[in-house]
Amino acid sequence: MAKNKTNIANPSTPTEDYMQMQARFALPVALLQGTLAMRAQSTVYMPQYPSEGSERYERRVKNSVLLESYRKSVDNLSSRPFAKEVTIDEDAGDMWREFSSNVDHAGSSLTSFAKGQLEDMLTFGKSHILVDFPDTERLKAELSKDQLTKADENEFNLRPYFSHISPASVIGWLSKRIGGVEVLEQVRFIETSFERVGEWEEEEVSRVHVWTSEKIDTYRKVDKNTDEWNIEGTRPNTLGLIPLITIYANRKGFLKAFPPMEGLAHLNQKHWWMQSDQDQIETVARVPMLFFRGFDVEKLSAVEIGPYKIFGNRAHESDIKVVETSGKAVEVGAHALGRLEKQMQAMSMEPLQRKPQQVTATEMVLDEQRNMSDLEAYVVRLEKGLRDGFKLVAKWMKIDLKSVPAVNIAKDDALTMGGDRELEEMRLDYTMGVIDQRTYLEHRKARGLYSEDMDIDDVIDRASQEEGDELEPAISADPIDQ
Repeated sequence: MAKNKTNIANPSTPTEDYMQMQARFALPVALLQGTLAMRAQSTVYMPQYPSEGSERYERRVKNSVLLESYRKSVDNLSSRPFAKEVTIDEDAGDMWREFSSNVDHAGSSLTSFAKGQLEDMLTFGKSHILVDFPDTERLKAELSKDQLTKADENEFNLRPYFSHISPASVIGWLSKRIGGVEVLEQVRFIETSFERVGEWEEEEVSRVHVWTSEKIDTYRKVDKNTDEWNIEGTRPNTLGLIPLITIYANRKGFLKAFPPMEGLAHLNQKHWWMQSDQDQIETVARVPMLFFRGFDVEKLSAVEIGPYKIFGNRAHESDIKVVETSGKAVEVGAHALGRLEKQMQAMSMEPLQRKPQQVTATEMVLDEQRNMSDLEAYVVRLEKGLRDGFKLVAKWMKIDLKSVPAVNIAKDDALTMGGDRELEEMRLDYTMGVIDQRTYLEHRKARGLYSEDMDIDDVIDRASQEEGDELEPAISADPIDQ
């Protein structure tokens, strides 16, 4: 292992494609992190008006609260396909079932890992799976062995595993076209962590991992205040290729993608500062102002305002009036915010609208080509990406690729939202008794028409009780009828 080689080029230098993506990633990431993150970047996302002093601006930012429409939309959409567990082929071997129960060597099931991938696809427009293998060279050095035994493999659980690589961490890559296929030649991941220094303190450590088909180099930043890097370690890439799977939702090039819900993010940011303005307007409108006429400056400065206070002035033209705003600005601002919230709600449902999709034959796992929602298309691509990850696991383990099982994610009404005609047909079916009440409510809930928290059993029970109350005969208070 080569170590501590200094005076090297900065491996954290990003590519131009990454810089373009990062500029678009910033707002969605901040919105996902909530109010505190938006406040921390107030100068970027909250305009300061020319006549607004810094103290007043900082107070306004401190009191601003984000309506988390973007985060809730990502959470809602990324949860819909996983109400049921992700499955693999029934005839898959025990090895694949065991792997699916812990795909990342950290206890994550295939279902939870897939949900994280879909969250990245919705946020960044792509997701990454790195299929890695433990560093056996380091382990051999630690054990003072030339070769590891089968017992060593079992004891240290040496097997391939999935690593979730955030698109924000993939800062650079090189590729070339071979036989019409773009092949990855190099890729760089940046990683930041905190490590213990001394008994109590921690320090921030930055590393860049550079993968090629031959080796993996790890560089460590000497100090967070400098651009000096040391090479911390090198290990061979015995697979002979870069085991990175990229799954696209909004592809713009090789390893390049833009956030598919960027429009919703900008509306949410607009709501953030408009709500702040509205809060300021309402604060002013709630507090009446006193208008003094005929008071000189000295007497006016001595006036005490409060309950049980009496004002006097010898000047005949003097007068005191209470000035209140008409509230028109408050009404206009509230109406604008309400309209904006409806726009955000409509835009958050767009990924569920059925429309023609550009899904390739290799991605299509449905019985026939048909219109589908964006979310459904993302799930189709995610299934293929996870299976491609399984194929890399098979390559690491040198087993037959024919044994690799298919990955199945439930594709039902939760991934689409039909148009008005479809909803009307369902309503007619329910009215005519073709479908029962539970089926009708479940389909409407799956299309996002009801809250995710709505308990259908509870709704049916309460409806039955109310119907029973209406049908129960009234008890007369007349003693003759009793």
